[in-house]
Amino acid sequence: MKDGKERQKRSLNQQKLIFLLLVLLFIGFTAIRPEFAAPRSLDNILCTMSLYGIASLGMTLVILTGGTDLSAGSMMALAGVLGAGLLGKGIGAANPIKLPFIVTIPAAMAGCGLLGLFNGLCIARLHIAPFVATLAMMSIARGLVYVVADFVVRGVSGSPITFMDDGYSFLGQGHIGPIPVQLILFLAVFGVMFFFLTYTRTGRKVYAVGGNREIARLAGIRPERILLLCYTLCGAMAGLSGLILVGRLSSASTVAAKGYELDLITAVALGGTGMSGGNGGVFGTLLGVAFLAVLNNGLDMVNLPSFYQYLIKGTILVLAVYADKLLAKGNH
Repeated sequence: MKDGKERQKRSLNQQKLIFLLLVLLFIGFTAIRPEFAAPRSLDNILCTMSLYGIASLGMTLVILTGGTDLSAGSMMALAGVLGAGLLGKGIGAANPIKLPFIVTIPAAMAGCGLLGLFNGLCIARLHIAPFVATLAMMSIARGLVYVVADFVVRGVSGSPITFMDDGYSFLGQGHIGPIPVQLILFLAVFGVMFFFLTYTRTGRKVYAVGGNREIARLAGIRPERILLLCYTLCGAMAGLSGLILVGRLSSASTVAAKGYELDLITAVALGGTGMSGGNGGVFGTLLGVAFLAVLNNGLDMVNLPSFYQYLIKGTILVLAVYADKLLAKGNH
Protein backbone atom coordinates (compact mmCIF):
# COMPACT_ATOMS: atom_id res chain seq x y z
CA MET A 1 0.00 0.00 0.00
CA LYS A 2 2.80 2.37 0.98
CA ASP A 3 4.68 1.55 -2.22
CA GLY A 4 1.55 2.28 -4.25
CA LYS A 5 1.13 5.69 -2.60
CA GLU A 6 4.78 6.52 -3.26
CA ARG A 7 4.32 5.64 -6.93
CA GLN A 8 1.25 7.86 -7.17
CA LYS A 9 3.11 10.73 -5.52
CA ARG A 10 6.02 10.27 -7.91
CA SER A 11 3.71 10.32 -10.91
CA LEU A 12 1.93 13.44 -9.63
CA ASN A 13 5.25 15.26 -9.11
CA GLN A 14 6.28 14.50 -12.68
CA GLN A 15 2.92 15.71 -14.00
CA LYS A 16 3.36 19.01 -12.14
CA LEU A 17 6.81 19.39 -13.69
CA ILE A 18 5.52 18.67 -17.20
CA PHE A 19 2.67 21.14 -16.77
CA LEU A 20 5.14 23.85 -15.74
CA LEU A 21 7.41 23.03 -18.70
CA LEU A 22 4.37 23.06 -21.01
CA VAL A 23 3.46 26.60 -19.93
CA LEU A 24 7.07 27.79 -20.31
CA LEU A 25 7.36 26.14 -23.72
CA PHE A 26 4.19 27.84 -24.93
CA ILE A 27 5.36 31.24 -23.66
CA GLY A 28 8.80 30.73 -25.22
CA PHE A 29 7.51 29.84 -28.70
CA THR A 30 5.02 32.72 -28.56
CA ALA A 31 7.85 35.13 -27.72
CA ILE A 32 9.89 33.85 -30.70
CA ARG A 33 6.96 33.68 -33.12
CA PRO A 34 3.88 35.65 -31.97
CA GLU A 35 1.71 33.87 -34.57
CA PHE A 36 2.24 30.69 -32.53
CA ALA A 37 -0.66 31.82 -30.31
CA ALA A 38 -2.91 32.66 -33.28
CA PRO A 39 -6.24 30.76 -33.60
CA ARG A 40 -5.06 28.77 -36.62
CA SER A 41 -1.93 27.65 -34.78
CA LEU A 42 -3.91 26.72 -31.67
CA ASP A 43 -6.32 24.71 -33.82
CA ASN A 44 -3.38 22.82 -35.32
CA ILE A 45 -2.00 22.11 -31.83
CA LEU A 46 -5.35 20.72 -30.68
CA CYS A 47 -5.65 18.54 -33.80
CA THR A 48 -2.11 17.21 -33.38
CA MET A 49 -2.75 16.54 -29.69
CA SER A 50 -5.90 14.60 -30.54
CA LEU A 51 -4.26 12.56 -33.30
CA TYR A 52 -1.41 11.45 -31.04
CA GLY A 53 -3.64 11.38 -27.97
CA ILE A 54 -6.00 8.55 -28.91
CA ALA A 55 -3.14 6.19 -29.80
CA SER A 56 -1.23 7.33 -26.71
CA LEU A 57 -4.15 6.34 -24.48
CA GLY A 58 -3.88 2.82 -25.89
CA MET A 59 -0.13 2.90 -25.34
CA THR A 60 -0.78 3.94 -21.73
CA LEU A 61 -2.67 0.68 -21.16
CA VAL A 62 0.17 -1.57 -22.29
CA ILE A 63 2.82 0.45 -20.45
CA LEU A 64 0.74 0.23 -17.26
CA THR A 65 1.06 -3.56 -17.56
CA GLY A 66 4.84 -3.22 -17.79
CA GLY A 67 4.95 -3.71 -21.57
CA THR A 68 5.24 -1.56 -24.67
CA ASP A 69 3.97 -1.59 -28.26
CA LEU A 70 6.45 -0.76 -31.01
CA SER A 71 3.91 -1.68 -33.70
CA ALA A 72 1.53 1.24 -33.02
CA GLY A 73 2.81 3.41 -35.89
CA SER A 74 2.48 0.58 -38.38
CA MET A 75 -1.02 -0.16 -37.03
CA MET A 76 -1.99 3.45 -37.72
CA ALA A 77 -0.80 3.13 -41.32
CA LEU A 78 -2.58 -0.21 -41.71
CA ALA A 79 -5.88 1.24 -40.48
CA GLY A 80 -5.48 3.99 -43.04
CA VAL A 81 -5.11 1.72 -46.05
CA LEU A 82 -7.82 -0.62 -44.75
CA GLY A 83 -10.29 2.23 -44.28
CA ALA A 84 -9.50 3.90 -47.59
CA GLY A 85 -9.39 0.55 -49.39
CA LEU A 86 -12.73 -0.65 -48.06
CA LEU A 87 -14.25 2.69 -49.02
CA GLY A 88 -13.46 1.94 -52.67
CA LYS A 89 -13.20 5.59 -53.71
CA GLY A 90 -9.47 5.74 -54.28
CA ILE A 91 -8.26 7.51 -57.42
CA GLY A 92 -7.35 4.73 -59.83
CA ALA A 93 -8.53 2.08 -57.37
CA ALA A 94 -9.14 -1.33 -58.91
CA ASN A 95 -10.54 -3.25 -55.96
CA PRO A 96 -14.23 -4.22 -56.23
CA ILE A 97 -14.99 -3.53 -52.54
CA LYS A 98 -17.13 -0.45 -51.85
CA LEU A 99 -18.42 -0.09 -48.28
CA PRO A 100 -20.10 2.90 -46.61
CA PHE A 101 -17.86 5.21 -44.58
CA ILE A 102 -19.60 4.27 -41.34
CA VAL A 103 -18.71 0.58 -41.89
CA THR A 104 -15.06 1.15 -42.81
CA ILE A 105 -14.25 2.76 -39.44
CA PRO A 106 -15.07 -0.23 -37.17
CA ALA A 107 -13.75 -2.66 -39.80
CA ALA A 108 -10.32 -0.99 -39.89
CA MET A 109 -10.22 -0.68 -36.10
CA ALA A 110 -11.18 -4.34 -35.74
CA GLY A 111 -8.35 -5.36 -38.09
CA CYS A 112 -5.82 -3.49 -35.95
CA GLY A 113 -7.44 -4.83 -32.79
CA LEU A 114 -6.92 -8.39 -34.04
CA LEU A 115 -3.23 -7.72 -34.61
CA GLY A 116 -3.09 -6.22 -31.12
CA LEU A 117 -4.72 -9.39 -29.81
CA PHE A 118 -2.00 -11.39 -31.56
CA ASN A 119 0.60 -9.23 -29.79
CA GLY A 120 -1.10 -10.07 -26.51
CA LEU A 121 -1.16 -13.79 -27.28
CA CYS A 122 2.56 -13.81 -28.07
CA ILE A 123 3.33 -11.99 -24.81
CA ALA A 124 0.82 -13.67 -22.47
CA ARG A 125 0.75 -17.22 -23.85
CA LEU A 126 4.10 -17.67 -25.58
CA HIS A 127 5.95 -15.51 -23.02
CA ILE A 128 7.76 -13.52 -25.70
CA ALA A 129 9.14 -10.21 -24.41
CA PRO A 130 6.86 -7.26 -25.37
CA PHE A 131 9.75 -5.50 -27.10
CA VAL A 132 10.44 -8.51 -29.35
CA ALA A 133 6.80 -9.41 -30.05
CA THR A 134 5.73 -5.89 -30.98
CA LEU A 135 8.94 -5.24 -32.94
CA ALA A 136 8.05 -8.27 -35.07
CA MET A 137 4.47 -7.01 -35.40
CA MET A 138 5.77 -3.61 -36.49
CA SER A 139 7.38 -5.32 -39.49
CA ILE A 140 4.37 -7.57 -40.16
CA ALA A 141 1.86 -4.72 -40.01
CA ARG A 142 3.99 -2.50 -42.26
CA GLY A 143 4.21 -5.37 -44.75
CA LEU A 144 0.41 -5.71 -44.65
CA VAL A 145 0.14 -1.98 -45.38
CA TYR A 146 1.94 -2.53 -48.69
CA VAL A 147 -0.06 -5.67 -49.48
CA VAL A 148 -3.41 -3.92 -48.93
CA ALA A 149 -2.35 -0.76 -50.78
CA ASP A 150 -1.11 -2.76 -53.77
CA PHE A 151 -4.36 -4.75 -53.83
CA VAL A 152 -6.40 -1.54 -53.86
CA VAL A 153 -4.39 0.55 -56.31
CA ARG A 154 -2.78 -2.21 -58.39
CA GLY A 155 -0.33 0.24 -59.85
CA VAL A 156 3.20 1.07 -58.82
CA SER A 157 4.07 -0.82 -55.65
CA GLY A 158 3.82 1.38 -52.57
CA SER A 159 1.51 3.94 -54.18
CA PRO A 160 -0.73 5.83 -51.73
CA ILE A 161 -4.51 5.53 -51.84
CA THR A 162 -5.74 9.04 -52.59
CA PHE A 163 -9.47 9.66 -52.34
CA MET A 164 -12.20 12.17 -51.54
CA ASP A 165 -14.93 11.37 -49.03
CA ASP A 166 -17.07 13.69 -46.92
CA GLY A 167 -17.09 11.29 -43.97
CA TYR A 168 -13.33 11.04 -43.71
CA SER A 169 -12.92 14.77 -44.34
CA PHE A 170 -15.28 15.45 -41.43
CA LEU A 171 -13.37 12.96 -39.24
CA GLY A 172 -9.95 14.45 -39.95
CA GLN A 173 -10.68 18.08 -40.80
CA GLY A 174 -14.20 18.85 -39.56
CA HIS A 175 -15.28 21.18 -36.78
CA ILE A 176 -18.39 21.43 -34.64
CA GLY A 177 -18.44 25.15 -34.06
CA PRO A 178 -14.84 26.13 -33.27
CA ILE A 179 -13.98 22.67 -31.85
CA PRO A 180 -12.18 20.09 -34.06
CA VAL A 181 -14.08 16.81 -34.41
CA GLN A 182 -10.96 14.82 -33.57
CA LEU A 183 -10.60 16.74 -30.29
CA ILE A 184 -14.15 15.72 -29.35
CA LEU A 185 -13.27 12.10 -30.15
CA PHE A 186 -10.07 12.31 -28.11
CA LEU A 187 -11.84 13.75 -25.08
CA ALA A 188 -14.57 11.10 -25.37
CA VAL A 189 -12.01 8.28 -25.47
CA PHE A 190 -10.08 9.96 -22.62
CA GLY A 191 -13.26 10.07 -20.50
CA VAL A 192 -14.02 6.40 -21.12
CA MET A 193 -10.42 5.37 -20.36
CA PHE A 194 -10.30 7.49 -17.19
CA PHE A 195 -13.51 5.90 -15.93
CA PHE A 196 -12.28 2.42 -16.88
CA LEU A 197 -8.95 2.70 -15.07
CA THR A 198 -10.27 4.60 -12.04
CA TYR A 199 -13.67 3.13 -11.27
CA THR A 200 -13.84 -0.40 -12.69
CA ARG A 201 -12.54 -3.64 -11.24
CA THR A 202 -10.83 -4.55 -14.51
CA GLY A 203 -9.09 -1.18 -14.58
CA ARG A 204 -7.67 -1.76 -11.12
CA LYS A 205 -6.48 -5.17 -12.28
CA VAL A 206 -4.40 -3.45 -14.98
CA TYR A 207 -2.46 -1.62 -12.26
CA ALA A 208 -2.14 -4.81 -10.21
CA VAL A 209 -0.70 -6.77 -13.14
CA GLY A 210 1.76 -3.97 -13.91
CA GLY A 211 2.78 -3.64 -10.26
CA ASN A 212 3.61 -7.31 -9.74
CA ARG A 213 2.26 -10.00 -12.02
CA GLU A 214 2.86 -12.91 -9.65
CA ILE A 215 1.21 -11.19 -6.68
CA ALA A 216 -1.71 -10.32 -8.95
CA ARG A 217 -1.99 -13.98 -9.92
CA LEU A 218 -1.98 -15.06 -6.27
CA ALA A 219 -4.77 -12.53 -5.64
CA GLY A 220 -6.96 -14.37 -8.15
CA ILE A 221 -6.34 -12.13 -11.17
CA ARG A 222 -5.72 -13.69 -14.59
CA PRO A 223 -2.82 -11.58 -15.94
CA GLU A 224 -3.11 -13.21 -19.37
CA ARG A 225 -6.63 -11.86 -19.85
CA ILE A 226 -5.56 -8.35 -18.82
CA LEU A 227 -2.65 -8.42 -21.26
CA LEU A 228 -4.89 -9.62 -24.11
CA LEU A 229 -7.39 -6.84 -23.37
CA CYS A 230 -4.77 -4.09 -23.15
CA TYR A 231 -2.91 -5.01 -26.34
CA THR A 232 -6.16 -5.44 -28.27
CA LEU A 233 -7.38 -2.00 -27.17
CA CYS A 234 -3.99 -0.50 -27.97
CA GLY A 235 -4.22 -1.82 -31.53
CA ALA A 236 -7.79 -0.59 -31.97
CA MET A 237 -6.97 2.90 -30.65
CA ALA A 238 -3.93 3.14 -32.90
CA GLY A 239 -6.29 2.22 -35.73
CA LEU A 240 -8.65 5.08 -34.87
CA SER A 241 -5.74 7.54 -34.82
CA GLY A 242 -4.64 6.22 -38.21
CA LEU A 243 -8.12 6.83 -39.65
CA ILE A 244 -8.05 10.41 -38.35
CA LEU A 245 -4.66 10.88 -40.02
CA VAL A 246 -6.09 9.62 -43.31
CA GLY A 247 -9.01 12.01 -42.95
CA ARG A 248 -6.63 14.93 -42.45
CA LEU A 249 -4.62 14.09 -45.56
CA SER A 250 -7.35 12.52 -47.78
CA SER A 251 -4.67 9.96 -48.58
CA ALA A 252 -3.51 6.66 -47.09
CA SER A 253 0.23 6.40 -47.55
CA THR A 254 2.29 3.24 -47.17
CA VAL A 255 4.90 5.22 -45.23
CA ALA A 256 2.40 7.01 -42.98
CA ALA A 257 3.06 7.22 -39.22
CA LYS A 258 6.63 5.91 -39.45
CA GLY A 259 8.35 6.58 -36.15
CA TYR A 260 5.11 7.60 -34.42
CA GLU A 261 5.59 4.88 -31.82
CA LEU A 262 8.47 6.95 -30.41
CA ASP A 263 6.14 9.94 -29.97
CA LEU A 264 3.45 7.80 -28.31
CA ILE A 265 5.87 6.22 -25.83
CA THR A 266 7.41 9.63 -25.13
CA ALA A 267 3.98 11.16 -24.41
CA VAL A 268 3.14 8.38 -21.94
CA ALA A 269 6.54 8.53 -20.22
CA LEU A 270 6.38 12.34 -19.99
CA GLY A 271 3.00 12.04 -18.28
CA GLY A 272 4.49 10.11 -15.37
CA THR A 273 3.48 6.56 -16.29
CA GLY A 274 6.41 4.42 -15.20
CA MET A 275 7.91 2.25 -17.94
CA SER A 276 8.11 -0.66 -15.47
CA GLY A 277 4.32 -0.57 -15.09
CA GLY A 278 1.88 -0.24 -12.22
CA ASN A 279 1.69 3.54 -11.84
CA GLY A 280 0.52 6.55 -13.83
CA GLY A 281 -2.61 7.03 -15.88
CA VAL A 282 -4.40 8.78 -18.68
CA PHE A 283 -4.39 12.27 -17.13
CA GLY A 284 -0.61 12.27 -17.30
CA THR A 285 -0.80 11.10 -20.91
CA LEU A 286 -3.07 14.06 -21.67
CA LEU A 287 -0.34 16.39 -20.40
CA GLY A 288 2.30 14.44 -22.32
CA VAL A 289 0.54 14.69 -25.68
CA ALA A 290 -0.20 18.38 -25.07
CA PHE A 291 3.52 18.94 -24.45
CA LEU A 292 4.48 17.07 -27.62
CA ALA A 293 1.86 18.88 -29.72
CA VAL A 294 3.12 22.29 -28.57
CA LEU A 295 6.73 21.16 -29.13
CA ASN A 296 6.06 19.79 -32.64
CA ASN A 297 4.12 22.84 -33.75
CA GLY A 298 6.69 25.21 -32.29
CA LEU A 299 9.67 23.44 -33.85
CA ASP A 300 7.91 23.47 -37.23
CA MET A 301 7.18 27.20 -36.93
CA VAL A 302 10.83 28.00 -36.21
CA ASN A 303 11.75 25.85 -39.24
CA LEU A 304 13.94 23.40 -37.35
CA PRO A 305 14.96 20.50 -39.67
CA SER A 306 13.23 17.19 -38.96
CA PHE A 307 16.44 15.34 -38.03
CA TYR A 308 17.04 17.80 -35.20
CA GLN A 309 13.46 17.20 -34.05
CA TYR A 310 14.19 13.47 -33.81
CA LEU A 311 17.25 14.23 -31.67
CA ILE A 312 15.18 16.43 -29.36
CA LYS A 313 12.36 13.89 -28.97
CA GLY A 314 14.78 11.05 -28.27
CA THR A 315 16.54 13.15 -25.64
CA ILE A 316 13.22 14.07 -24.03
CA LEU A 317 12.28 10.36 -23.79
CA VAL A 318 15.56 9.55 -22.03
CA LEU A 319 15.12 12.49 -19.64
CA ALA A 320 11.51 11.50 -18.89
CA VAL A 321 12.51 7.96 -17.94
CA TYR A 322 15.48 9.25 -15.94
CA ALA A 323 13.25 11.75 -14.12
CA ASP A 324 11.01 8.86 -13.07
CA LYS A 325 14.04 7.09 -11.55
CA LEU A 326 15.21 10.27 -9.79
CA LEU A 327 11.75 10.83 -8.30
CA ALA A 328 11.72 7.19 -7.17
CA LYS A 329 15.05 7.65 -5.34
CA GLY A 330 13.77 10.87 -3.80
CA ASN A 331 10.87 9.02 -2.19
CA HIS A 332 13.09 6.44 -0.50
